[in-house]
Amino acid sequence: MRSGALLVLLVTLVLAGCSIGGGDEPQGGAVPTGVAATGSAPTSSQPEAAQKLGFPAVATRNTVRVGGGDAVADLAGVASAVFPATTARDRPDVVALVDKDDWQGAVAGSLLNAQPLGAPLLASDGDKLPTATSDVIARLKPRGANLARDVQVIRIGSKPPAPPGMKSGKISAADSYGTAAAIDRFFTAIRGKPSPHVIVASGQEAPYAMPAAAWAARSGDSVLFTKRTSVPRATMQAIAAHQKPDIYVLGPERVIATSVEKKLEPLGTVRRVEGPTPVANALALARYSRRGFGWGVTVPGYNFSLANTDRPLDAAAAATLATNGVFAPMLITNVSARLPADVTSYLLDVQPGYEDDPSSGVYNRVWILGDTETISLRAQGRLDQITRLIPVEAPSP
Repeated sequence: MRSGALLVLLVTLVLAGCSIGGGDEPQGGAVPTGVAATGSAPTSSQPEAAQKLGFPAVATRNTVRVGGGDAVADLAGVASAVFPATTARDRPDVVALVDKDDWQGAVAGSLLNAQPLGAPLLASDGDKLPTATSDVIARLKPRGANLARDVQVIRIGSKPPAPPGMKSGKISAADSYGTAAAIDRFFTAIRGKPSPHVIVASGQEAPYAMPAAAWAARSGDSVLFTKRTSVPRATMQAIAAHQKPDIYVLGPERVIATSVEKKLEPLGTVRRVEGPTPVANALALARYSRRGFGWGVTVPGYNFSLANTDRPLDAAAAATLATNGVFAPMLITNVSARLPADVTSYLLDVQPGYEDDPSSGVYNRVWILGDTETISLRAQGRLDQITRLIPVEAPSP
């Protein structure tokens, strides 16, 4: 990771830790990874002290950046922000590991973030654990999930290694379609019943599948994959086990053909949530709501996450932010230098306002995933501008 990106990530974790209440000391007296020790923070006498604090790259009034130099660091940063691990009460029971190149495993495995498991996702590099990942696992010290035979680490796919000294289990199959189905079976067993809805996403075009991760984490609805014109057997069998669920096909016909819908119709009620581009597709899911499915975010008062399609693994980071008290729908961008017009228009539609007293207003916040080369400072500034609380005029009688 570049040193500048590392600095931004560390400052992000410091800021995330500053909001923790309570007086308990960290276990063992250790300073959590990413939290500056006394005297290491910038002081007023140091050159460029203001810039070293990290603003505006790390945070503004209405944005927080997890500024990893790669997606592996983003996942580690989000897990640290959501689980500060300063006491036994803010540690997860279990974490999940997925290979950094396995975006399908990351999207389907985001289901493990949902309750009752609540497992944040971290990334391996093949059969090795990057320092960012191993440091976070060591600091989080997962307690072990009673519902999963006290496993502390769930490995998704064949590549992630078992961290030494921790009890781990593996969910894997011959291909990504089978692995997604295996994750679905595992989580059904944990919950005690299948989810009433399933998402069928593209197993071939990551940008169109990415938004499914956050909703799976929020809802506990499984994500299964399809090819453009054919449905793999593993996916068909998995849906059948849900006993006539509502099936939501995510993406336009160019990505998932109507022939797929027809093949799914005998298994349940099929509906399509779509946008013509990856950016619009994510916005369609953010707006959508029907019978308990979809975010239905059409008014102010929400967190959002924003990731770049160049980093599909960031879908797993967005998933951790979609539950665990944040509940952020995932938005995506396909450019780094500016904010897409579709995203701008949507956030303006849900921009919060007040008539007389701002203290009674609601607020929006955007969690930005990636460094300034992934989503620029200019884009961050625009996000801050269009999510701020603004005065509005009361309608005339």
